[in-house]
Amino acid sequence: MNNKGFTLIELIVVIVILGILAVTAVPKYINLQADAQTSTLQGVKAAMESASALVYGKSIVAGNQKLSSSISPKPTITLTDGTVLDIHYGYPKSRTSDWKLILDLDSNDFRMKLTTSGILMVFPRSLGNVFSDTEPCIVTYQQATQTSQPIITVNPCV
Repeated sequence: MNNKGFTLIELIVVIVILGILAVTAVPKYINLQADAQTSTLQGVKAAMESASALVYGKSIVAGNQKLSSSISPKPTITLTDGTVLDIHYGYPKSRTSDWKLILDLDSNDFRMKLTTSGILMVFPRSLGNVFSDTEPCIVTYQQATQTSQPIITVNPCV
């Protein structure tokens, strides 16, 4: 007798192997959304770093890159559209109004919020309201000090 089909045991083994592959592969693809959101925030971070570097370059030209914003008159630079921007040791301050002038983010997609400790947070609008700069899926901007550049970090999405 010449049988040309699969036995029931062979079919069960194939189904078990496919099930094991599905169980190990599916979690990797499910986490792609968090990876994509984190990559988007890395792009926001890069834009903030570029914008602050351009502001610092303008403040060097103006000669006020070593001045604190607490002095009078406040150190400023003039943007290409004529807007005057307050600076702090040559870099943008941690104010949402200043960053909205120099960073072109779609307000339908992103929100900016200032913490009580003076750290600017940028995060996707889909998160709702964010209360702490340690929460996942945000970009934080700590304003420059006399001895250090601003610190821009990304808290990865989960």
